[in-house]
Amino acid sequence: MKQGPKVVVIGAGSYFFGKPVIYNMVHSPILNSGTLALVDTEPAVLETMMKIAERAGTHAGVPLRIIGSTDRREVLEGADFVVLSFSFRNACYRELDTRISRKYGVTMCSGDTIGPGGIFRALRELPEVLRIAQDVRELAPAAWLINFVNPTSVLGIGLMRHAPAVRSFALCDGNHEPYVRLMYLRKLGIIADDSEFTPEVDAKFDLRIAGVNHCTWILECRYDGRDLLPLLLEKTREAARHEYDRAPSPKAKPRLNANYELALMELYGAFPTAASHTKEYVPFFQGYGATPVTPEPIICFDGYNRADEMAEAWAETEKLATGETPISRLFETGRGDHATDIIESMWGGLGKKFYINSANRGAVANLPDDAFLELRCELDMQGPRPLPAGEMPRGLLGLTHQVLDTHELTVEAAVSCDRKLLLRALATDPIVNNLGDARNIMNELLEAERDHLPAGWSR
Repeated sequence: MKQGPKVVVIGAGSYFFGKPVIYNMVHSPILNSGTLALVDTEPAVLETMMKIAERAGTHAGVPLRIIGSTDRREVLEGADFVVLSFSFRNACYRELDTRISRKYGVTMCSGDTIGPGGIFRALRELPEVLRIAQDVRELAPAAWLINFVNPTSVLGIGLMRHAPAVRSFALCDGNHEPYVRLMYLRKLGIIADDSEFTPEVDAKFDLRIAGVNHCTWILECRYDGRDLLPLLLEKTREAARHEYDRAPSPKAKPRLNANYELALMELYGAFPTAASHTKEYVPFFQGYGATPVTPEPIICFDGYNRADEMAEAWAETEKLATGETPISRLFETGRGDHATDIIESMWGGLGKKFYINSANRGAVANLPDDAFLELRCELDMQGPRPLPAGEMPRGLLGLTHQVLDTHELTVEAAVSCDRKLLLRALATDPIVNNLGDARNIMNELLEAERDHLPAGWSR
């Protein structure tokens, strides 16, 4: 077997990503003879993740080489894959984005992809992503740059438009194969548990998901030729009814999601695969108008709760590093992350299919070839190739165009520091409905976040 790849992870202390990538790099025979290079600008965070990786490698008895640095340029040379998973003061800035926007009548339950929150997160993250891309082009020109930072579609568009010489695509963990297929097979009663998932079952299951990241939809769902969308609608109705049997979650993202799924599915005839995000992509749940909103207007992202959750998760991570929690726990409860599952398949030529964010290239027939969509893809070391997904139905077609226009305008505003383009992006966004409010949100957020935005915004 050939030697494993060199995988560089920028943002090693990621809330979601750090431990799963270590698990996969150690656990996979295809990956564990390679190199894992961890990068984090916080020395204490880097030290913690290095200790976990080293303990995991020793426990498994594998030859994985583990290196780390606070300076990415020290470890980029010779990389085969560079994965971006960084974020600067995530909860703090998302709380700012959502609180100031809410003052002007724009509510975001997540605030990291669409609305003013998604736009301003892109302003903060895209300049650094493009600087990393320049370093990759110089030091590892053959590498694949995989963006795992939100807003993943906006940053992916930025790489496609402004770093075309670097091979790149973008990811989200929401439609992670094979788990997404298993979930729907169980939900629809095709299998009772994962042990019944065989190649024959998989071959009979036609699940077509398409859209822009966090606004993706099941357009077709068939098993052995039978249309299962009506059954999925009935299952959603049942879940929506039972959602009121217990007190709805007080947290913004998971609150009443089955009821939002039902409302969107009945409207569009397609199932939203990421309701915790998609409910903030449409104006219907903002609370506009005279008629009461069903199920209710979405509530604002709980930034302080998120900060507490991240702190608790980090405390558990530190226990793995110190040995207070046995490293065997990582192997007992661990699962591979989306990025290194994909890297394993690409490097090992496994021929697996994954949901990737990249150019459409004809997969959705009634959207442009360069529309940046989340689609099921074949992929190898030559990159992703989207599989045919049919047409986006009317209604969703218009929403998808509007979301893409907002994302494209956001990219151009971010690279130019042009306030006119930024205002146009905000005004194009599907949940902003007042130009004066858009201008006020823009001005207040530019001032509130000036310390972490490029200096060009202060001119």
